[in-house]
Amino acid sequence: MSKKHQHTPLEVSTEQLGVCHHRVQVRVPADRVLEEFDHAIRGAARGIKIPGFRSGKAPLNMLRAQLGPEAELHAQEHLFEHCVSESLAQTKLEVLRLREFDPSKFEVVEGQELQFDYEVETAPEIPAPDWAAISVDAQSVEATDEQLQEALDGMGNEHPQFEELEDGTLTEETLALCDLSFHKGDEEGPTAEGLRLGLQSPLYGVDPEVYSKEMEGIKAGENKALDVEFNEGFEKAEWIGEKGEARVQVLSITKPRPSTAEELSKALGEENEEDFRTKLRTQIQTHNEANERQRQVQEAIDSVLKQNPVQISDKLLDEEAEHAENGAVERLKKSGKEEKDAQKEVKKQSKEIRLDAENRLQQYFLLRKIASEEGIRVSPGDLDRAYREIGARNGTDPKTTKDFYEKQGMDSGLRNDILEGKVRSRVAQILNTQNSEVEPAPAVE
Repeated sequence: MSKKHQHTPLEVSTEQLGVCHHRVQVRVPADRVLEEFDHAIRGAARGIKIPGFRSGKAPLNMLRAQLGPEAELHAQEHLFEHCVSESLAQTKLEVLRLREFDPSKFEVVEGQELQFDYEVETAPEIPAPDWAAISVDAQSVEATDEQLQEALDGMGNEHPQFEELEDGTLTEETLALCDLSFHKGDEEGPTAEGLRLGLQSPLYGVDPEVYSKEMEGIKAGENKALDVEFNEGFEKAEWIGEKGEARVQVLSITKPRPSTAEELSKALGEENEEDFRTKLRTQIQTHNEANERQRQVQEAIDSVLKQNPVQISDKLLDEEAEHAENGAVERLKKSGKEEKDAQKEVKKQSKEIRLDAENRLQQYFLLRKIASEEGIRVSPGDLDRAYREIGARNGTDPKTTKDFYEKQGMDSGLRNDILEGKVRSRVAQILNTQNSEVEPAPAVE
């Protein structure tokens, strides 16, 4: 078996220029320069046949002649590509990216030693968290009477009761129970029975101002015909683009009110109000427990960062803050603000935005340090489960969901979210173990 060819080694040294900022200095021996040129030219000439020589065995000068003046340029690009990659591996630095490296600044002479340098941005150096030094106080998760009442009020508003008003009229506070039918000339179209109409929800295809003016003050037993235009999406496709009328027959006027706990328990199939309240209190407590775990994890992470602040490079922080500011401007523009006003408003918040950006980056790198220490990773199965869950929520199959995420470049963000979730779950395990004075659970994989 033939031995794999070993390149002449490089000489590599590093110099720290600032926070997460290093210069890598490389010395390429003359023999290595020759090797890289030979390898590049023979690779580029693969497939070229020269009479009298087997493929790839022709002399280098003959291959150069066949390739032309581009051969040397290609060889130089090949040399820098290989030497930068190899020198990065030798540094043992966790490199995020190269900073504006321009190989054309360095003269390369075949057969002569080459010295060059480049700058890199690295991930911050973070010590492994000392969990024994982290103390997080637990807070009560019992469901309070206030939480129970708030939940009942919310459910009562979501499931209202409708009280019929004998002499009521349609106002902003009432609803009209109606039968509805659409017509175009002598043709009758779709109908609906027992439809509740309010002044703030105009009928499909009816001018909102006309609807409010015509319907306000209407009483039970009255009828109303409203001009309507059948737009895209109407049930009868052949009517789209045509005009007709909506005929409304008012059956009664009702006033909505929140359901009581007793009414809710009956509507949701519970035997009695007491059982309903007990189940709701249990649900609230489960929700409180989940929130308390999240609070404890975040407090622990904040404590770790306070003990050992993560230093972020100015360049990376500038980019993250600028990205956050641009996002804030776009959100304000979507809310109706002019771009100039949006930029002015965001500028006033630039200090807070930068602090938030710094905190996000610190947590990002810390969570990845914890993942490394605990052996946590995102597996193909984790991604598949995520695609299935996302697809189920949006009514798409997993493959379609995956293809969409990959096409939009959203798959890396999803992977980061999954990793962060697993790390936070692991931190919750560690905190729970410390509180229980039990040996730590196995690492999450």
